[in-house]
Amino acid sequence: MNVVNDDGKPSIFISHTEADGAIANAVSEAVTALFGAGAVSVVYSTSRELGGGVQFGENWFQWITTQVRTATVTLVLLTPTSVHKPWVLWEAGAVYGAALAEPQARLRSVRPIAFHIGMNDIPSPLLNSHAHIARGDTFSDVRLLLNEFIEQFSSDPASTIRAAQNVERAVTHWLNTVAEALRTAPLTPTEPIVNEWCERLDALATSDRASEVRQVHEWLLVAFGQKEGIEERPIDIRLHRRLAQLYMATKRYQEAAEQFEMARRLSPRDLFVLRSLGQAYIDCQNYESAEKILNSIAELSPKAFVKNVECAALKGRWLREQDRIAEARETYAAAFSANPASYYLADLLGMSELQLGRTEDAARVYRQAMQIIDRLVERNVWVNATAATAAVVSGELNRVVEYLQAVRTHNPTDAEVETIVQGLQRLQRPLNIPPEQIASWRATLQG
Repeated sequence: MNVVNDDGKPSIFISHTEADGAIANAVSEAVTALFGAGAVSVVYSTSRELGGGVQFGENWFQWITTQVRTATVTLVLLTPTSVHKPWVLWEAGAVYGAALAEPQARLRSVRPIAFHIGMNDIPSPLLNSHAHIARGDTFSDVRLLLNEFIEQFSSDPASTIRAAQNVERAVTHWLNTVAEALRTAPLTPTEPIVNEWCERLDALATSDRASEVRQVHEWLLVAFGQKEGIEERPIDIRLHRRLAQLYMATKRYQEAAEQFEMARRLSPRDLFVLRSLGQAYIDCQNYESAEKILNSIAELSPKAFVKNVECAALKGRWLREQDRIAEARETYAAAFSANPASYYLADLLGMSELQLGRTEDAARVYRQAMQIIDRLVERNVWVNATAATAAVVSGELNRVVEYLQAVRTHNPTDAEVETIVQGLQRLQRPLNIPPEQIASWRATLQG
């Protein structure tokens, strides 16, 4: 039966993702090679032919609905990219619904075509639809499909003969063009590909090459088909978190925040992502955006700033960097009360007390910090450094050297030694520590 649309010509609607536009072009060119220009109307969203695609300003949803209702045949392109996109499945479902609504259900009008994927990769709604799934990358299946088009679309014996003579050439053009399109197609974020890129980013971190992150980031965008100058789209949360962490390591905090925002778009309720995003905003002194993140955390978990140590530290830092020390102190105190085994919170609370001039309260809190640390089985550079600070503030100067010598056993880097000394120097003025005492502690750290 020769089914035609409103303009009197048979029509083919190609359902595809934007990334598979080159494959849709190849199919359209093959149909033209078969029947001649204009004999069959081929419509798809990325078409550049006049009237062949969605027009600027046109309602996208309405355009799609019209195409799937009026098409003589709909080809659903299933590629390594499209099988991960819900939009193609929606279009296919709309086509099936329209076909079933016809008086003589035209289920044959829906033709899924698979390219470079196995049957196990085909989404179950299509796999279970009883539609014949053709291979768009084999000569025999493409030739069979084009011969079916000839049988369905040719209006007279003469046009049938002409089309039949063009089959071999049309199949060859189809396969060659599709092969090139697939070869140059953007990567799809499948598990093996994402894992490979994660390994590349991890290698930068473990080999102290974080400074190269921008170049690798640019290559990643190229590989996944994202063009320079166009707003970046989320790919996979693992990639964006790693990129953000590398940017943080190189103190490129704005870029880090942008990548954490990508991760947030993929997982908007992930408190770990939100907390890291808030930290990046504070690092680049974007306190307004950081406040919005803090509010989002509070909406998702109202007690996060009391129960969670890291969230409390984040909010306290946000307050402290805006000279709201008393409010930061209240945040740390509430969290420390709920987490009495956290030497980290004790350190933050004790330092806030010291900044507020409450020396005795600071000493009391830091004595608690020392008790917590002394009970720990495993310690690292920063745990022992915190203990040294606690000993200084609580007045147990005889124990400061003990903790600094413990730091020394972990072979701290010069940068770590300098950071610890700077922390001790911040105690110099409020506690009236003589300069020669600081010099002595530095000597202990340096061995």
